[in-house]
Amino acid sequence: MKIKNYKFEGFGFPVVFDELPAVKVLGELVPDVDFDQYAKPLIEHICAHQDVPLSGNQVKFIRNYFGMSLREFAKMLNVTHQSVMRWESRLRSSASIDVNTELVMRIIIIKRLQSKDSILRSVLERIDRLSFIEDLKDYKKLEEITFSTISLG
Repeated sequence: MKIKNYKFEGFGFPVVFDELPAVKVLGELVPDVDFDQYAKPLIEHICAHQDVPLSGNQVKFIRNYFGMSLREFAKMLNVTHQSVMRWESRLRSSASIDVNTELVMRIIIIKRLQSKDSILRSVLERIDRLSFIEDLKDYKKLEEITFSTISLG
């Protein structure tokens, strides 16, 4: 059995899975997956394909994925821990990260994940498109991410 277009909020931001394996519990279909298996591909998707600024919850999700404290994450990005704390406090809104810092962050994260070269290339090729982030001053809230489970391999 499968669930189509399942909206999951457990990452701290909405993700719609196009299709998930499911089981029936008390007559209702529920996902039959370990959502932790989706963390790395989801972070790759966010960093390589998301054309809007990172939200505060996404920054926190990524930091927690790496098991880093605020200070450790800040040191990795060469910013202060107060900056990271401020970004994360934005929750579902844009983290309001300087555009250059966010671009570097996306590259560092992809490299740290030891992602395929094609994913890193995708980030680098999108830099011109991502630089429009600076123009999104009215951006308020991250819309849900549609995430294809097929891409997980």
